[in-house]
Amino acid sequence: MPENITRQLRRAYYAAMTYTDAQVGKVLEQLSSEGFDEDTIVVLWGDHGWQLGEHGEWGKYTNFEDAVRVPFLLHVPGVTDAGMKTDALVELIDIYPTLTDLAGLPQPELCPSFSHNISECVEGVSVAPLLKDPTKQWKQAAFSQYPRPNSGIYYLPDHKYVRSNHSEQVMGYTMRTDKWRYTEWLHFNADTAMGNWSDVWGKELYDHTNATVDFNDENMNRAYDRGFEGVLAQLHDQLMEGWRAALPPAYAQTDDV
Repeated sequence: MPENITRQLRRAYYAAMTYTDAQVGKVLEQLSSEGFDEDTIVVLWGDHGWQLGEHGEWGKYTNFEDAVRVPFLLHVPGVTDAGMKTDALVELIDIYPTLTDLAGLPQPELCPSFSHNISECVEGVSVAPLLKDPTKQWKQAAFSQYPRPNSGIYYLPDHKYVRSNHSEQVMGYTMRTDKWRYTEWLHFNADTAMGNWSDVWGKELYDHTNATVDFNDENMNRAYDRGFEGVLAQLHDQLMEGWRAALPPAYAQTDDV
């Protein structure tokens, strides 16, 4: 992408964000003027991130930090008025149980290991305890996934895609801990919606132990470097154990992704 075009696209994106920010301000001002600000919980989030040329990518279609890490802002009258922040790992699936908790409604049930026939359950938990103690021990990891190909590559050395009506032949399961991002690309059965852990197409390991001034620290894949074998093995096991094992201590249980 030519540098001048890159600058234009980024400028347009930043302008769109500025415009959106102004509209949010208008909504909050109207909420206050109508007298609802003292008894209304406000949540602001984004459903995905966006790459503006990082990794040579444009858009949201990856498992990189730029695409899967999003804003999660929560205002609860009388609780967060002075402002607060936490470094705890939270996920968008936590929004629904958080709102029911704060509103005093019955908590939705956590999904069992096999939930295909369950009409209503959640995989997230209320983050309300973090509003009382932002340093509270919390989730061990946050999870995302994205398939290939989605109008993407169709061939890798030593691997050949078998096309199906679903197109998705490889699934990238990614996990973010407080120190690492780890991703495994598995051969995927779209009919059963399951990945094959014995057929791994690739691995990615990114070091977030030493944060830089740049948001994107995922420019060097350590998965195949010497000295990271122990970390790789530990994160592989943690990824296979899945989201249940990563829940806060009061909820944690083991299951596969």
